[in-house]
Amino acid sequence: MVFVGTRRAFIAATVSFVLLACQRRPGESVTTVNVELGDYYIKPDKSEVPAGKVRFVAKNVGQLEHELIVLKTELAADQLPYNEKEQTAEEEQAGQVLGEIEPDELPPGKSAEMTLDLTAGHYVLLCNLPQHYKNGMYIDFRVR
Repeated sequence: MVFVGTRRAFIAATVSFVLLACQRRPGESVTTVNVELGDYYIKPDKSEVPAGKVRFVAKNVGQLEHELIVLKTELAADQLPYNEKEQTAEEEQAGQVLGEIEPDELPPGKSAEMTLDLTAGHYVLLCNLPQHYKNGMYIDFRVR
């Protein structure tokens, strides 16, 4: 009988351990941001999210090809350095690119996603295909 009681205690302890291991710990949840990209606008459904894992689900509702870049920067979205020759923002000079959904992943009518681990701070979401930034495809985004 002692063996049966010990076995039950072992099973109970194992089950408890597995259940605890499977629970999400604070800060491990994923925040989803749905981002609509139209011809010359970006519209996320949230402008601010908590720090941690952020899943960006981008949908191209326009007629043109688009991309989605997540840039950590202290600059306002409309103040990024601009390369007139290339007709693009100088994202590397403005801050740190943390993620990108490439244009071939986001043709008209399609969706794509990426998940990033973001720290608190100011970010810019932008499409940086030639002339897209200059035509308004950027928006400020905050992580708290």
